[in-house]
Amino acid sequence: MNSGLYTAVTGGLTAMKRLDVLSNNLANVNTAGFKKDAIHFESILAEAAGVAGTNDSPGFVVEHYATDYSAGPVVKTGNTFDLALNGDGFFVVNTPEGKAYTRQGNFRIDATGKLVTADGREVLGAGAPIIVNGGNVSFDSEGKIFVEGLETGVIDIVDFPKPYALKKIGSSLFMPVEEGAAGVPVTNTVLIQGSLESSNVSAIEEMVRLIETTREYEACHKVIQSYDALTGRAVNDLGKV
Repeated sequence: MNSGLYTAVTGGLTAMKRLDVLSNNLANVNTAGFKKDAIHFESILAEAAGVAGTNDSPGFVVEHYATDYSAGPVVKTGNTFDLALNGDGFFVVNTPEGKAYTRQGNFRIDATGKLVTADGREVLGAGAPIIVNGGNVSFDSEGKIFVEGLETGVIDIVDFPKPYALKKIGSSLFMPVEEGAAGVPVTNTVLIQGSLESSNVSAIEEMVRLIETTREYEACHKVIQSYDALTGRAVNDLGKV
């Protein structure tokens, strides 16, 4: 493949993948506790990586996905079971695949009296589902649960070593990349009742990146069309000679 055409095709493909990431970030700009993603590309010489290459296509591009775990703004809602974390850490919930972790604190009480996520996942306290029997429920800054003025338990808030080795599993949930890895209880994080942590996506920043990436894709597409036109002319003109 011609080196210029190879570069244009590679640029177009990377732009498409970046557009997918940016579009997903924008789609979750109003999702509580959502953490935005980024994709980075690294051009590697084929020979240096031990892969056969040619003069026309001397390398290949490796993509790296990364999640930005920075906190989003905390918004007051006044809802009893809306909880936000000021500091590091995650809430712990039960899933069919095992324990998962989230910053999304829009919880509710289900028909059995359990504290659950918006998707119905059990929220854990002291490693077990949290049962709420009573109408007057409050949480203190350390995560202790009070029902009718009496302490009944504590909500689990844990953290992992940085940089986080976590993977997204959907619904703003994370699981450790290493199977069996467990978080440790946090000590300096403050729980805020009646508030939610918003998405850390800036709509303006993502829109700017989306426009830039769209223009990048269009430029690569035009280059590919130009090479296609040149190839067609070469074939037709050489055929006449």
